[in-house]
Amino acid sequence: MQIRQAATDITELYAPQFEQFGLELTGKGAVFTGEVANDRAHGRAWIMPLSPTCIVMEHFITPTHDMYLAEYTPEPYACVSEVSAPTLTCMPETGITPANLKPSHGPWPNNAVCSFIQDSCGEELSPLFAGELYHSRSVLFLPGYFDELEHRYPTEFAGIFEAFAEPWHEEATSAIYHTLRRINEDRAQTVGGHVYMQGIVETMVAELACSRAAHKQARQAADTRVSITMAEEATAMIERTLDKGRHVGINEVAERLYTSRSKLCATFKAQTGESLGAYIRRRRMERAQGLLADSALAIAQVAERLGYPQQAAFAQAFKQYTGTTPTAWRSKHR
Repeated sequence: MQIRQAATDITELYAPQFEQFGLELTGKGAVFTGEVANDRAHGRAWIMPLSPTCIVMEHFITPTHDMYLAEYTPEPYACVSEVSAPTLTCMPETGITPANLKPSHGPWPNNAVCSFIQDSCGEELSPLFAGELYHSRSVLFLPGYFDELEHRYPTEFAGIFEAFAEPWHEEATSAIYHTLRRINEDRAQTVGGHVYMQGIVETMVAELACSRAAHKQARQAADTRVSITMAEEATAMIERTLDKGRHVGINEVAERLYTSRSKLCATFKAQTGESLGAYIRRRRMERAQGLLADSALAIAQVAERLGYPQQAAFAQAFKQYTGTTPTAWRSKHR
């Protein structure tokens, strides 16, 4: 597998937006912090790059007047975030559809936790309103983050990037929630802060992958059980109709099992290794062989018993299947 190199300097995901408020970040160890108090906004932000493809960040920005924020996205990125209500409200304006919304109970009222993929590359204008608190505590991932994991652990992290725009199961949502709650500026700036942040983010990603794999496996197992049941029900139905001296076709079986012909045929083939049409023909001919060998029924009666409208049609089908006529077969096996 070829690892995709990050086409984006990860600072491009936040620096241009902060510059519009006049907020400049300066390095303090592994953390970059900044504050602003001017005629445009007041607030603060901190950033910790964990790798060239992943950062944790938090900002508290309150505009002093209504304005439009120009947000430029150079390439798609995935994100888990705890956001204030005003931040959540402006997401659709920038092409973001948050998934897995979960109310967050904490020091900031009306906050919510969500995940999303920002794939509207280019520039978007987002309206901001004076006096509203635009807060976000987030972990951002470029696609290359998951490419690297997939390279190191083949198949374990496949499709995780795309899953940030899809519903997570409860344990995954919980892992996101608790990870975001453990991210804070004070801890980031203490000894071992970078290792700590990297550890909780990697643990969260591992939990997301584990949850996704477990539910995928459970879904596959459930689908298998359904498929086995469908194949068993089809088999039983065919045997019952043969017992009654009737012929049943594929369409009738599908209708009585409330499924489509194509799904029934695909499921039956996958579970038995034999096509449904071949199974019906085989069992019909095996019944014919039994009746010819063990009963006193005339060949015309055997044909009628198996649902053939004419003895000639039965004789032709029997010879095609066995290589001999019903009369010759009866003479040989009686």
